[in-house]
Amino acid sequence: MFTPERLSAFFQQYPATAYLLAFSGGLDSLVLLHAAMQLRQTMPQLRLRAVHVDHGLQRVSAHWVGHCRRICEQYNIPFTCERLKVVPLAGDSVEAVARTARYAAFTRHLRSGEMLLTAHHRNDQAETLLLHLVRGSGVDGLAAMPEVRAFGLGKLGRPLLGFTRQELQQYADAHQLDYITDPSNLENRFDRNYLRQRVMPVLESRWPSVADTLSRAARLQQESRQLLQGFLHEKLPSVQGSKPGTLSVNLLRAHELVMQKALLREWLAQAGFVRPDEARLLQVTRDVLHARDDAEPCIRWEGCEIRRYRDEVYALQPLPAHDTSTVQVWADAVPLQVADMTLYPSMLGGWQERCWQVGAEMVSVRFRQGGETMLIPRRGGHHSLKNLLQEAGVPPWQRNRLPLIYVGERLVCIAGVLRVEPDGSIQLL
Repeated sequence: MFTPERLSAFFQQYPATAYLLAFSGGLDSLVLLHAAMQLRQTMPQLRLRAVHVDHGLQRVSAHWVGHCRRICEQYNIPFTCERLKVVPLAGDSVEAVARTARYAAFTRHLRSGEMLLTAHHRNDQAETLLLHLVRGSGVDGLAAMPEVRAFGLGKLGRPLLGFTRQELQQYADAHQLDYITDPSNLENRFDRNYLRQRVMPVLESRWPSVADTLSRAARLQQESRQLLQGFLHEKLPSVQGSKPGTLSVNLLRAHELVMQKALLREWLAQAGFVRPDEARLLQVTRDVLHARDDAEPCIRWEGCEIRRYRDEVYALQPLPAHDTSTVQVWADAVPLQVADMTLYPSMLGGWQERCWQVGAEMVSVRFRQGGETMLIPRRGGHHSLKNLLQEAGVPPWQRNRLPLIYVGERLVCIAGVLRVEPDGSIQLL
């Protein structure tokens, strides 16, 4: 039986500065909110606030917002609502797009040291395991939902994973809780609803405790994943590249394919990227690790690009559009913002004495167009920008994005790479 007293063990085990409850107003989240409020008498340190996300997918969603606000006012809980405009593109899963947008909203609202609480329960855990199983997931997917994990500036906790939907329903009935029923939960076109309404009843008719069994299987997978993560965490430094945050192609290729994939997954997870599916991961091992030395491979998925230069593999946020024809005049001896980089007068070194004075040559910032040269007297004249960037080990995708600082028509500085001083010497940056 679910009781607030049984819920208290979670808060004792996982203390936080405060708890942000993801409050949809449905049965599960309302039970969690109500039970947490009952605990305030014995746990006065329990600080709770609620956030409701309106996806804009239902006509009655504005009514739901008002319903949730009134409940929070009744319990004296700070309430916030964020309205989203979820517009799935052709071929996109409405479930997946809505979930991504919802958790992005939660991230924005979670403060440092707080824990986001969601009301997932044992039946949700069983359904999640089955969903990942039919999608061909590995141990990460089959581990389903952990009770607590890192999230945003704090953590994400699921206090109800040890309780069944039936137990929560009994609690709601006993306390006459007025919860929202989302009609979309009855639409079998959504995978989770189909499992819940068509598949799980069949399994339960044969194996009545199947939800418990599947939840136990997920927990065992979580233990296996923890052991694997510990091993990979110790192993990953042995394949690091020479540049920060990269992996070495040659060191990775020294391992068998199964280890390559495991190390890549752990590397991406530690860097905060969404893990790729099996097909894209195999693309990385095939088309990136085994690319020609002069190739510029790039494998993309949501929020991530994998690129290679020389012996290093890079994981990057997708590069935004960039206009290389942009020219900015640096009119005063103050910091200048150029694209995503701040330029400081000190970057000009000895050239500062010749700049920004009455009658001085104009200082401008440009980007690579192709064919640029740099006069380096102590190295025997002009050198092509292309060769200088190659010598400095600048990856190809960064070369057209580096600010080039000109005094008059003379290129004197490649921001973040090198500067040629007025006396002809080179200063690496």
